[in-house]
Amino acid sequence: MKILVYNGPGELRVEEAVNFPVQSDELRVKTLYSGVSHGTEMNVYNNLVPQFSKYQDPDTKLLFQGNGEHKVWNYPIRSCDPDVWCLGYSNIGRVIEKGASVTGFEVGDIVFSASSHQSEIVKRASEFIKLEEDLDPMKAVVLFNLKTTYTAILDAKIKLGDVVVVSGLGLLGQLCVQMAKMSGALKVYGIDMYENRREAALLNGCDEVFDPSVEQDIALEIRKRTNNRGADVVLEVSGNTRALNEAVRIAAPDTAVVVVSWYQNEAKGLYLGDEFHHNRITLRQSQSAHVAPEYGHMYDEERRQRTLQQILKKITFHNLLQVREFGQAEEAYRQIHDHPEEVIQVVFSYE
Repeated sequence: MKILVYNGPGELRVEEAVNFPVQSDELRVKTLYSGVSHGTEMNVYNNLVPQFSKYQDPDTKLLFQGNGEHKVWNYPIRSCDPDVWCLGYSNIGRVIEKGASVTGFEVGDIVFSASSHQSEIVKRASEFIKLEEDLDPMKAVVLFNLKTTYTAILDAKIKLGDVVVVSGLGLLGQLCVQMAKMSGALKVYGIDMYENRREAALLNGCDEVFDPSVEQDIALEIRKRTNNRGADVVLEVSGNTRALNEAVRIAAPDTAVVVVSWYQNEAKGLYLGDEFHHNRITLRQSQSAHVAPEYGHMYDEERRQRTLQQILKKITFHNLLQVREFGQAEEAYRQIHDHPEEVIQVVFSYE
């Protein structure tokens, strides 16, 4: 099978690997599509994530510097190695073999899994989700991204008539724009420095977009459009801590900024003595693996997965996806890194 291998920061290539045997409780899946996470995977591509130097203590949940006793990431990293999630985690494929004890799946089923970029996946059947027959497999490759933004929308608690600002209009931001409108937002404003993302957001439901690279005070512009209140909800999806500071300025007093981003390194440009302090802003970190405690009893994993497949049918994708052959992975990652203005979401095709 074909796998993806990191040999160092920014150094990756497609290689051949031996196929894994299928155990009695496992499925073998031939990959159709896999989606690149332009945020998380670019952080890994640039060797910025803490896992290269730190480990998380399972008891205290704190991160500590790695040492000989505790495992941190080291190169080379192969997509087929155990517990590797940094080389893709959104995979759509067709079941081509099932273990003797597997029930609920048949050869030919189209399934989703949080798996790496590689031509075949072998995992326990419980780690796959069977897709509804009327779902487009290529669109379904964003299910993990949709799970992230769905959780963020739950965290945002958008009310009918709210004014929502989405900071960062990559794939996650584009999904947030559309889902905010589904949730009852009266106005949705978007912010991004790249023209193609702003144009896509306008087509996908944004009422107005702003370019932060132009000399203007976006927080003041939002005040002008809200009778000086500010935004009821701000979703920060850019991954830039300076944008997080602007999100705090945009938010109305006594409201929350829902942070969808995974920031790396120190928080440059974040001034907690200004609007954050005086306007009593709450920063609420959203994370795809966790639902807010007040919703946990209602939004279990099964319900979320069913709901996501229904929402997926209502999302606009035609101006978001760029399909590349898996053999072009090295060039695709370089494009995302060097020219992020050219592409919103790269999807690898394996057929």
